[in-house]
Amino acid sequence: MTLPRPPKKPTAWLIVLLITSVPPAFAFNRDTCYASIIQQLSNGTLPPDSDLFYRSGNGAPMSTPSNPVLTLPGCQALCGGTTWYVDIGPRLSTWLIPVLLLISNIDVSPLDKRRYLMLLHLLGDPIDSLWSLLIKVEAWGRCYASAMGRRSREGARGTRDVATVLGALEEVLEPGAHPGEFFDALVGAGRRRRRRRRRLAPGAYERLLSSTACELADSRTDELLRTFFAVALYLYQLVAAFVTVVGGGNTSPPGGRIGTAMFMTWLVPAILLSNAVSGFTSRRTCFRVLDRFVRDLADGDGLLAKLREAFPRSERYRDLREYHDAQSWSGTVYTYRPEKQRLFRGGPTDYSFGLLLLLAVLPVFISTAVSTIILWDTPPVGINCRNFMVFGISLAWFLSPFITWLIHHTRLATSKANWYITIIKDTIIAIPSIVLIFLSSCGLFNSCWCWSGVYSLHDRAHVPLNVADQFQHNDLTIYPTLVGACLALQFCIFAGMMWVGRRGLRLMRWSEAERRAECDRRR
Repeated sequence: MTLPRPPKKPTAWLIVLLITSVPPAFAFNRDTCYASIIQQLSNGTLPPDSDLFYRSGNGAPMSTPSNPVLTLPGCQALCGGTTWYVDIGPRLSTWLIPVLLLISNIDVSPLDKRRYLMLLHLLGDPIDSLWSLLIKVEAWGRCYASAMGRRSREGARGTRDVATVLGALEEVLEPGAHPGEFFDALVGAGRRRRRRRRRLAPGAYERLLSSTACELADSRTDELLRTFFAVALYLYQLVAAFVTVVGGGNTSPPGGRIGTAMFMTWLVPAILLSNAVSGFTSRRTCFRVLDRFVRDLADGDGLLAKLREAFPRSERYRDLREYHDAQSWSGTVYTYRPEKQRLFRGGPTDYSFGLLLLLAVLPVFISTAVSTIILWDTPPVGINCRNFMVFGISLAWFLSPFITWLIHHTRLATSKANWYITIIKDTIIAIPSIVLIFLSSCGLFNSCWCWSGVYSLHDRAHVPLNVADQFQHNDLTIYPTLVGACLALQFCIFAGMMWVGRRGLRLMRWSEAERRAECDRRR
């Protein structure tokens, strides 16, 4: 029986659509089918030279009574079934529950219910989310470089205070505005007003600057330790898939399960970076502290009035309510910064946007590559249905940041409308991707067609039934190596992100000892 040759270059999303349209009735149980065929061979109801068994190109049999290998039509004739995986629970507990725990630990700017939309942006556009986080840290780094340029005027102790205030100003200014210039204008106006009114005593400016910086740093959340525990649980579950003493054994071979789990490892650096950056306890906290600083410094109008005076675009905010609502799409959200290229200059140590983009792309690329290799090595070796799932979702993830950029830079709508269009685009990508990954773990691709390697083997497509030894060999050699390498690379990328952002992270991440010492010094 000759199998018709499928197209050699199918479109990834078309293949995924065709695969997902296959009803569960075509699913099969490999162990049950193997036991049934062995019984039929032993009682003579199935001849060993049947055309249903796979043969080489010259007609030599490629299967034995103890190791039957079926052709694709033979598998469809003998191994039909109506059930999904019988061990759905253990499969999902291996990686899905820890992944959900990881996602729940993402730290985004407090935007009430809108923060949940940022989860859709993370899952629908992970590269843009990571790139935006890195741009935020780089902006802080440039604030630190700008503060270092004022070191002779402020003194060594005041450098960090100035840098922290500049980092907070960067959150409330219009995209592309230089917080150092705005800060100098505020200080200059305050000094001129003090000379006329004699409102602040000598040293009051330094105390005001120090107290403002300390309050800003003290208002930041710090959930990095909790996130490390969530990552540790994720790693534990992956180890449990290999080590019987830890996991208590597996109800089925972990090849496809581990391959799918590796596909989501880009979440590790994304979640860790978001918690390293952290955020304010409220979207109004930063503005309130800076507003008090401006009023005490200049003894005049508040921060919103100064923003309207310095930036004409800020005049569109009629009151604080409109201003705070606009933070969702104006760039205040750390995982959504549409104006990436409009970042102010800080100094000669500025990192390029290309380097930051490369760091954002690498986690998704590594996850895709390792997942593809693991799924490829699932017997019979070759491209299978899960590979096309990975290809299709990865293609959407790599195209998504370009679409985000296109939505914003076409300027066909307002910033608010562009934000909602971006969220709709992310929802269209994120929801089907997560559902497809979930159904894959439940047995969507547990069919003769998907287990035959038909996309790469074509006429030689076949389904080996006794693969326990091969899975066990991979479980002890190939899978642990690839999983360890993948996780090590993800942690190395996170370390690289922290190294690139080491200057900026110093602005807002004050240790408890530093905060206590600053409070004691002020007293």
